[in-house]
Amino acid sequence: MNIYHLLFKKKIGKIGFKDLMKYFFIIIAVYIPIATIAFVSNLFTKTDKYAAILLSAHALSDHDYWAPPLAFLGSYPAWTLYFNSRGEKIDYFFNATKNDFMSVLADNKYQSIVLVGHGSYNTWRATDNQIANYDIEAMKGKFQLKQGEWIQLSCADPDFSPIHIGELVMAKENVYHYNGAAGTFDFVLDALTAFRHIKQISSSKTE
Repeated sequence: MNIYHLLFKKKIGKIGFKDLMKYFFIIIAVYIPIATIAFVSNLFTKTDKYAAILLSAHALSDHDYWAPPLAFLGSYPAWTLYFNSRGEKIDYFFNATKNDFMSVLADNKYQSIVLVGHGSYNTWRATDNQIANYDIEAMKGKFQLKQGEWIQLSCADPDFSPIHIGELVMAKENVYHYNGAAGTFDFVLDALTAFRHIKQISSSKTE
């Protein structure tokens, strides 16, 4: 099979390479202006409050370093504009480690936290290690409770405590998580819609 046939004749179902390229350029044509608007918005947002977005590289293994860049590209426009509208700038942490999380926890400039990666009701898996309720409890008195939002894009299966890990970090009841298992579809939806999906799920649990 030659390259010409592979690129221009072979199809995946009813979609050929030329169709894929057309859709790709349409997406790029839409994405770049929106991402530019988000970048300018974040640049000119005047505030000392930040949202920390921690992207774990633990997807299938401890070294899935392709995952954070994809998560960044998919989420940057919507999440930047969302937090800027709340009076917060954003910091992305690629391949976020347990030490990154602890630094964010102790730094009072970070008032909101977004976690992307594997997890549960009482844990989140950073690139190098797991963080659980007892890690937060060990930091008690060494950080101030945060006033923003905790948004955890991971599974939320029940664990060892009825207290969600985010409730130990936030001063208010602004803790959002999925209800049990979650997958790529949930993350993509929240990346594109600025957390509307996860907030609807969290709201329905309290009604």
